[in-house]
Amino acid sequence: MRKETLALVLILTVEVLVGSATGVQRTILTVATREALGSLPALLPILSFGVFKATFDLAAGFISHRSGRRASLIAGTLAYFSGTLVILLLKPPLNFVLGNVLVGVGEGIVFATSAIAIGDILGLERSSLTFGYIESACYFGYALGAYVGGWVWNAFGPYETLVYIALSSGLAVLVALSSLETKAYSEADRRRFSAAPKPKGALRIIVTNPSTLSALIAAHMSKVADSIVWGVMPLYVLSRGLDVYYAGYAQSLLLVVWSATMPFWSSYSDRAGRRLVSTLGLMVMAFMLIALPSTRSFPEILLVALALGISYAMYYPVLPAPISDMSPPAVRDIAVGFYRLARDSGYATGAILGSLMLQQSQGSYSSVFVNTGTLLAVTAAFYSVFFRETRPTWPFFDLVIKHLETIGEILSIQKELIKDIFEGRVEEVQTKAAKIKDLERKADRIKRELMWRIWSGLLPVSSRMDFERLVEEIDRVAGAVIECNERLLWVKYGSELRRLEPVIVEMVEETERLSKKLIDNLHMLRLSPAYAVNITTEIDAGERRVDALRSEVLQEVKRLVEEGKVDLMSALNVMEAVNLIELSSDDFQDAADIIRIIAYKHAAIPPERIKAM
Repeated sequence: MRKETLALVLILTVEVLVGSATGVQRTILTVATREALGSLPALLPILSFGVFKATFDLAAGFISHRSGRRASLIAGTLAYFSGTLVILLLKPPLNFVLGNVLVGVGEGIVFATSAIAIGDILGLERSSLTFGYIESACYFGYALGAYVGGWVWNAFGPYETLVYIALSSGLAVLVALSSLETKAYSEADRRRFSAAPKPKGALRIIVTNPSTLSALIAAHMSKVADSIVWGVMPLYVLSRGLDVYYAGYAQSLLLVVWSATMPFWSSYSDRAGRRLVSTLGLMVMAFMLIALPSTRSFPEILLVALALGISYAMYYPVLPAPISDMSPPAVRDIAVGFYRLARDSGYATGAILGSLMLQQSQGSYSSVFVNTGTLLAVTAAFYSVFFRETRPTWPFFDLVIKHLETIGEILSIQKELIKDIFEGRVEEVQTKAAKIKDLERKADRIKRELMWRIWSGLLPVSSRMDFERLVEEIDRVAGAVIECNERLLWVKYGSELRRLEPVIVEMVEETERLSKKLIDNLHMLRLSPAYAVNITTEIDAGERRVDALRSEVLQEVKRLVEEGKVDLMSALNVMEAVNLIELSSDDFQDAADIIRIIAYKHAAIPPERIKAM
């Protein structure tokens, strides 16, 4: 087994074990607390769990950043195990209230660290799938625990149920001790993104960016709704004359569907974007909560639970993906921790809000679900308006890449053609010039197809105009190359002019590198607008190098003319040829500027602002 695969399996195993221990509580927590305190304070343990889990989500980001992922994972499992011992040894309801402080601390550290570690392994390209894996493992554990909790409670009793929690979390400690450090796997992303703000800067990026901020708000409110489902659904099932086993069954079905479908939706989001799938998931969840009180039988309750599980899976692993998309890799661990703080503090908000709604409705569970669903629907509408897509897709994007690759082939041949011109190899010049012309015609065909696709689609007009300008800028390079060749063929080459060959060839080589960098820039635009903006600065630097080489050639030609070592017509043609090469690099820089504008439209922040944070 590869080292990366082993590291991934161990982390996911820890998640399943910890999730299983928490999943038991999703069935028995409010039932056991209600027996000791009554129905209104039954959500009190969820409040203590949520406050401390959210706080240590953020702490996990800093611990992982400074001490490493393995140390953070071990610390989290030890804290969680301590909490389960408190739950096992003390009497209800004090055991749940105090024990869930440590359980919240431990789960916050474990799950946030797992997100960071798996993100190290899978990288930016699969950022949503990263969260799909960790949340799927977590909620598979929740589902297992919810079902086992209801079954053990009915078959053996409360104490044996709590023993299961302690055993599962104890085993998680042993697996965490065997885990591997993953921090080194994120080095590739760090090299692609040079800007590295301080930790405070990472948090400022998140809260000042409309897309990441709206994702934080939506995640918080979705967790509010989830905590109310956690606390109130078992009570609702019992109020319908069913026992704890059926409450566990409903919770388990919701969690199984949730965990099983998350990898699909998260992988789909990595290919098709974040906005649509997450907005749809939030809206479906809101509708299902509003519909839940109208159920007439347990099978109908299960049907709603199944739909809730699907809706959870649609938004849950996708909402954190914009944080990963927009955060510099050097501080992504802290950014992920902050996201989880904002999201999981919804447990506390939900516990408070759910208790208040229960009090206002005098124990009517139906109105609690309807009010929660309405609140979530408003949140989804807000999110859909303010969130800007951070994993954009365009139906013609691959053709843009193909067009640019064709221009890159022209530059590759141009480099060899210039050498042939300077060496007087006429037949080779003619052959290569014909190849360049054929490639130029191919680029024109691709351009015509692109223009048709751009203007026959349903994208906003501004986006279509951006890509039209981008294609036009890139296409100019082919014309400049052909004219450059014509100019060089009019030159009379003596020994003095031939000394310019290496510099002119270097200009073309640098321009060819700019075409490859622009291809990389385009690929990154679809993966992360923030990374695409960062690469545009490298293209600016390449254009400056071409400009410096051009100045070197022009000064040398001027000197040769003044010394009478080259005729004026040849000098003018050489000067015009190098100007055309430099113009090609300018076209690539202008194309990069257009990519920068497109990236800004998708929530990117300028690298210079990131460095200043």
